[in-house]
Amino acid sequence: MARSSSRTRTRRTARPRAVAAPVNPRTVFLASLGVAVLAGRQAERLASDVAEVPQRLRAGADAAVDTARSEVKKLAKSARSRIAPLKREADKLGAQIDAARVQGVAEAAKRLNPLLTRVGLPKIVAKAPAKRAAKAAVKRPVAKKAVKARRRA
Repeated sequence: MARSSSRTRTRRTARPRAVAAPVNPRTVFLASLGVAVLAGRQAERLASDVAEVPQRLRAGADAAVDTARSEVKKLAKSARSRIAPLKREADKLGAQIDAARVQGVAEAAKRLNPLLTRVGLPKIVAKAPAKRAAKAAVKRPVAKKAVKARRRA
């Protein structure tokens, strides 16, 4: 059995082109009114964006300060951890140098004092190494905490 195909053909027609409105005072007025409304909306959008700029700048600055502060803390901690062993080593070397100096002066005094007394010059006095005083803990200034304002009655 053969199918019956009944196709309907649609006729294409050319779309009507938009006809430019004639330029007259009414169309000019309506166009300027539309432009004024759009300009007002755009101005409101811009004003709201401008009002948010200081808040965004403050938030960005606060974030940058926090980041810098944490970075400084990390670097200070790292520097302290690297300097502490060097400081201990320097203290040890300083103590060794003082001991060697005292020993050298004592040895020189031991050998030269008999000669100096024969010539009539004053003797070399060997001094004991000076003991270093322990450093007192240095108080660092502490930032004051903000106090809440009290309500007036």
